[in-house]
Amino acid sequence: MSQPSSWPLPAGSSRVVLPLELTSMLAQHPLSQHLYPLAYGHYLTAKGHRASRAKPTDQLIIFCHSGRGSYRVTTPAGKVQGTLGAGQLLLLPAGAAHTYEADSKQPWSIYWAHYDGKLASQSMDFLAVSEQSFVLNLPHWQELLPPVTELLNLQHQRWQQQRALLAATLLQHLLAQVLQLANQTQYHQDFDLLALERFMQDNSHRDLDLSDLAAVAGLSRFHFAKKFKAVTGTSPMRYFSELKIRLACQRLDNSTASIRAIAQELGFEDPYYFSRLFKKVMGVAPSNYRDSHQRRR
Repeated sequence: MSQPSSWPLPAGSSRVVLPLELTSMLAQHPLSQHLYPLAYGHYLTAKGHRASRAKPTDQLIIFCHSGRGSYRVTTPAGKVQGTLGAGQLLLLPAGAAHTYEADSKQPWSIYWAHYDGKLASQSMDFLAVSEQSFVLNLPHWQELLPPVTELLNLQHQRWQQQRALLAATLLQHLLAQVLQLANQTQYHQDFDLLALERFMQDNSHRDLDLSDLAAVAGLSRFHFAKKFKAVTGTSPMRYFSELKIRLACQRLDNSTASIRAIAQELGFEDPYYFSRLFKKVMGVAPSNYRDSHQRRR
């Protein structure tokens, strides 16, 4: 494992290094072997904090929530350097020589974690790290605080297998949430996803097309479809269709309206097409869905 920095901890800061016995267990356990923490912590106003590694053997993430610092990363393509400020996440992949340090006048406060696992290196690709870009902007980072706090609080308990597995689960959750927040930031630079979803909900009775949705976003059909899929992983029309099916599920659960009536209410003139689409999304026909849910009550 790449050793955490030896920066002396002041009051309010913390550094957790998992015992070798537990990290060896996490490397083999089916719930954690793909990605698990080696060490993590929180440094407050880290004046004098600096680290340099020529051959790091694990992945490292550093999130700055106040102050600032700088970094330098060496890749096959050359050296990349920059600054890290509040609301930014620095991702340093294994094998990439790096140096980072807190600013002397406005030293950063950071959360950080070293991690490893069978898919740990792929996680950096998942988070869109490239040889020229190692920083993500997370303006709504406060949403990460509950799992971060829970992870840090584990240090106050005796380490054992169950808590080590919980730490791995929390870290995996955090990385997935980081990607969601980063995507939301990218999306809002182009259009408001929540506003678009409200428009879809308010017009779920209509047969909207791509032009209708692109007009709400203020983009051309081509650019809207491309940006939408890049962020959500699906097309705008499929997203709208699946939203309608979710609404259909609510109506099937909470009303006695016929399937034909529900289909028409959601803008489907052909109830047979509605049933085929419902089965494609939910795996069962609307009638079977209603019967199975009524039996569970």
